[in-house]
Amino acid sequence: MLFLILGNLRAAIVTACVIPLAMLMTITGMVEAKISANLMSLGAIDFGIIIDGAVIIVENCLRLLAEEQHRRGRLLSLPERLTAIREGSHEVLKPSLFGTMIIAVVYLPVLTLTGVEGKMFTPMALTVLMALAGAALLSVTFVPAAVALVVTGKVSEHENASCV
Repeated sequence: MLFLILGNLRAAIVTACVIPLAMLMTITGMVEAKISANLMSLGAIDFGIIIDGAVIIVENCLRLLAEEQHRRGRLLSLPERLTAIREGSHEVLKPSLFGTMIIAVVYLPVLTLTGVEGKMFTPMALTVLMALAGAALLSVTFVPAAVALVVTGKVSEHENASCV
């Protein structure tokens, strides 16, 4: 599905890598906070929400790489790719993190629940917040670096089937 959306197999693989890495970070946080891994906690994690920031950053980086290649009329060197990716991730960094923060804020009131409701829903909210924090950290650090190293060769920008 990511390949259909992004139109680049390598970029789709980089984006898909965010899911297991964010889950690893989430499970590590759950172990440290002694939160049980039950259906309520883990079932609330939506992979689409986890990779949302990564998709935004990858898509913008691909757009800038394609524009820069077209402008220069050749493949980009590593320093040129790094510059384009730095600019591309910087352009969408604030909106991407803002979107993640909006989703995280929705779960904050759940943390104020007490009694049986608090015991049921607080672990779920903490798990989702950890997953969002891990995904945001990865989309700011890992994703741009991985795109710079993995997405090589000709990059073209075109409308995919889902946009038509």
